[in-house]
Amino acid sequence: MGRGAVRHRIRPAGEERRLTDDLRESRDLRLPKPPGFIRTFFARHPWLLDVMIAAVYSAPAAIFTLVVAARDVLGGGPIWPTAVAGYVTLLVTGALVFRRYVPHVTAGVSVAVFIASYALGTHFSPGLTWFPVIASLYALAVYRSSRAAWIWTAIASAAAVLCSIVVETDWITIVGFSFMWSMSLVIATLVGITFGNRRRYIQALLDRAWQLARERDQQAQIATAAERARIAREMHDIVAHSLTVIVALSDGAEASIDRSPDVAKEAVRQSASTARRALADMRRSLGVLTSDHVPAPGELAPQPGLSELPELIESYRSAGLPVRFTERGREPADPVTQLTVFRVVQEALTNALRYALEPTAVDVDLVYGDDRIRITVTDDGREAGRGAASVGSGSGLIGMRERVAVHGGSVTAGPVGTRGWRVTAEFDARGEVAR
Repeated sequence: MGRGAVRHRIRPAGEERRLTDDLRESRDLRLPKPPGFIRTFFARHPWLLDVMIAAVYSAPAAIFTLVVAARDVLGGGPIWPTAVAGYVTLLVTGALVFRRYVPHVTAGVSVAVFIASYALGTHFSPGLTWFPVIASLYALAVYRSSRAAWIWTAIASAAAVLCSIVVETDWITIVGFSFMWSMSLVIATLVGITFGNRRRYIQALLDRAWQLARERDQQAQIATAAERARIAREMHDIVAHSLTVIVALSDGAEASIDRSPDVAKEAVRQSASTARRALADMRRSLGVLTSDHVPAPGELAPQPGLSELPELIESYRSAGLPVRFTERGREPADPVTQLTVFRVVQEALTNALRYALEPTAVDVDLVYGDDRIRITVTDDGREAGRGAASVGSGSGLIGMRERVAVHGGSVTAGPVGTRGWRVTAEFDARGEVAR
């Protein structure tokens, strides 16, 4: 453990609650079971342990005070030193109960009482007053820091040496007493530092485990959101394209049913064909969402690519959109890149069919370079259609930008002069996915 972790200040109340929760729910994190039933029990009931430690001091101290009081009463001595000793015993007992919350106060009270035990003579037992000092040093090391524990160890040792010099006259006794008590303080501090460091290390491991669990859940949520966005893009491409073509064909069939029945019949036939193809695409896309779905042989088909572009463009032409298609360069072999090109052209033509008013030409220009692919779709429709209120969700352009961004590219869309609209997409032609 680093020094910074050893000096980290921990609030005991919150620490106990967190440690209790961590011990209770460690099975969910698949952590090793905490050793020892007794340790786990007292970790869940810290107040019980504090009261027991206070009782270790208060019970013998109370008995000693009562014995001294009886001696003073029977001997005719003053009673006030015994009364002071009783109040001091209550004070130290309360400090021990709250030692994990205010260890500095507990240490100060314990050292002061130890010094007072020599001032009041036989009304205090130095052996009993030394126990609160040891308990407070342990609490400082565990619940605060090793630095604070060493500082109070030095203070308590100096107080012990001073008291021995004042009370004792034999230097051998002074040296032996000072060494014995100083070593007991050092041992208590070292034990507290060992347990405190272990406690902080375990808490750091538990915090790290919780952090990893939260990151795992967040990554799962991000993956779920990304998958939902991908499915939403696919559904938008299928539904928007197909319904737009079907609506256009239906309007054309209605307009020509009286004067050109054959043309209307062909438009209805193409509308039905488009609807069947869209229904098959939706079944294929939605089928992967259910784990128990077993696709039929006819449902399995690759994603559309550049080979389906002529059929796509022809469907728009049959819907009344005057599309002119040109391509230059060598087509990419990567199926993901082909799907991106197909979807961008599909979305751009769908927008032209929906929003362009009275277009005379819609130019689709594909340039396959060695490093970059450039797609340009331009129509000369009047702008009034795009200025009118739209029932679209805006997912089309967003979906295009997301698809192209995966390949490290960008999409721009906007008006061309006083009439027309242009969509331009450019991205990596090598099939590399941006990360």
